Amino acid sequence: MSESDHSIENEPHLQSGGWKRDPSEAKAAARIDEATRRENIDDVIDQSVWSEPAVSQDVSGLPPENAMTYAYWLTWRISQTSHLKSWSLVIGWAFLAGPLAILGVLIGSIYVPATLLPIHTVLIGPIAEELMKIAIPLWVVERRPYLFKSRFQIFACAIAGGLVFAAVENAMYLNVDLFNWDNVLTRWRWTVCVALHSLCCVVSALGLSRIWKTTIDEKTMPAIQAGVPYFVTAMFIHGSYNAFAIAFEWVYGPF
Repeated sequence: MSESDHSIENEPHLQSGGWKRDPSEAKAAARIDEATRRENIDDVIDQSVWSEPAVSQDVSGLPPENAMTYAYWLTWRISQTSHLKSWSLVIGWAFLAGPLAILGVLIGSIYVPATLLPIHTVLIGPIAEELMKIAIPLWVVERRPYLFKSRFQIFACAIAGGLVFAAVENAMYLNVDLFNWDNVLTRWRWTVCVALHSLCCVVSALGLSRIWKTTIDEKTMPAIQAGVPYFVTAMFIHGSYNAFAIAFEWVYGPF
């Protein structure tokens, strides 16, 4: 089409010989087709047209029997996942959750100024730690709920992650006094602090199990917002303890 003449008669598809597609479009289409063939159904099931909120059965009717709906996918995946595979993964996640949380918190606190340390300890730290401790089971519940076979596994994974987190944290803070039971701080950290991290993980696990149970029973996509009140409660408990520890140190000395 002439750059100076924008009339409709000069549109490419109205010229003699018909319209020819740009060769680059064929290459792009081939790449898209190849990417589509390699797609993992577990990663794109939530993109199914039958998962769209606007799709109403009153208007569109029931999905075809062979339609890849979320309910069909979840039922199929549950039937394909053995208890042995599920428990093997849960055990691995339990041991990874603690160190992963420690790593995440350390990275997030590298550049914390001394003046902001109390705020970080009471507010930012607990939020980061509680989210990182449940990062793995939260991802599983949201993206691969079929890998859990029961709510007990969710609690086991979360609590074990809390215990491993507490143990790693104790090793970092206590150093040579790690098992010196004559040290008051050693006894405190191995009792109160371990109980704190375990309790917070139990609270978070309540939220995770609620999300998971609804997803499995109703065969619907996970509603993460249902667990937010539990996650926030765990963060509040953790932050409150840290505030107490800071206040105790200010009044009575090093803690």
